[in-house]
Amino acid sequence: MLSASKVLFLAFFEICRFNKGPQDIPASKNLLTLCLVVYGLLSVQLTVFSQPIEKAVLAGILEVALIIIFSLALLQISGKIERWVQMVTALTGTGIIISILAIPLYFFIGIGIDEGDMVASGGVNILALLFLTVLACWNICIMGHILRHAIGVNMFSGIILAISYLWIVYSFTSAIMPMKAS
Repeated sequence: MLSASKVLFLAFFEICRFNKGPQDIPASKNLLTLCLVVYGLLSVQLTVFSQPIEKAVLAGILEVALIIIFSLALLQISGKIERWVQMVTALTGTGIIISILAIPLYFFIGIGIDEGDMVASGGVNILALLFLTVLACWNICIMGHILRHAIGVNMFSGIILAISYLWIVYSFTSAIMPMKAS
């Protein structure tokens, strides 16, 4: 018999494979809260590879806040606010899967490694960088798929909205935590 966590993971993975949509996720505020917390923690984990912990925590909080606000705004504009719990749960649940897949790639690429250590280890692993790029593109398509179902637009519009969301997150994050010039 499958455990509840395995069933949820498989449901999120089916969304990642474009076989299901956010409407197939339970409209549970407890599940939403769990997904938001785990998504935020993984966001902190990914950011801590390149930023101090204080900035990483701020980035994680900011990303969770922005996904909530962006989703509310989109659903309010489209007149489908009742879909918010399932949409945000689907976005964060699939984001958890993508983040878990990204963590080992960050190690292979050398994000967060001192330059001296990276030169000694042979530099950037091009294959891992390629996989990370593919993962980022897949994430955009997953988000577009979720948005397509949640607000009733075509896939192209969903992808454009997903890219817009990522640009907003990047803009806010880089305004708060500018990258250091080497």
